[in-house]
Amino acid sequence: MSSKASTIVGAVVAILIVGAVASIGYYQVEVAPFQTPSTTTSTSASVSCPSSACASVSITSGAGVAPAGYTAGQTTTFGFSPDVVTVVIGVNNTVFWTNDDSAPHTATSNTGAFDSGSSGPLTSQGGTYQFTFTTAGTYYYHCSFHSWMQGKVIVLAGSATGASTSASQTSTTST
Repeated sequence: MSSKASTIVGAVVAILIVGAVASIGYYQVEVAPFQTPSTTTSTSASVSCPSSACASVSITSGAGVAPAGYTAGQTTTFGFSPDVVTVVIGVNNTVFWTNDDSAPHTATSNTGAFDSGSSGPLTSQGGTYQFTFTTAGTYYYHCSFHSWMQGKVIVLAGSATGASTSASQTSTTST
């Protein structure tokens, strides 16, 4: 290969490298900052929750009736079983709620991080709702219809942690 051909090949390679770096830089500065975290809702016929990949919470039968001695405003652990769940990102960071009661219920974050909805799947007996946590922290939640129903999800950082704040939620209603 002649010196002139080597120079031309070198110049073409340099131009390609500069173009690739410029494209990546443009994406990171102009496109990526405006990408929003995605939240998806599905109404598919089944919501799967492999036991090793999630934590299950039951809304217990009778949870729609206040426990004996309950006073309005009181903090209780009645209705969600278990009322405290600990999950690890990348291991079992999906929580799966099932309404095992005949009364309508919700799983509603105190901070708005997730909400099964006041007309959502947990309003029917047998209805299910799942939410995948992607940010470590402690998430307090409650039932919008029954103030005595309160729970907590503790999300620990795991091997798949990152800067992502996206999450997904899926729900179904059994009839």
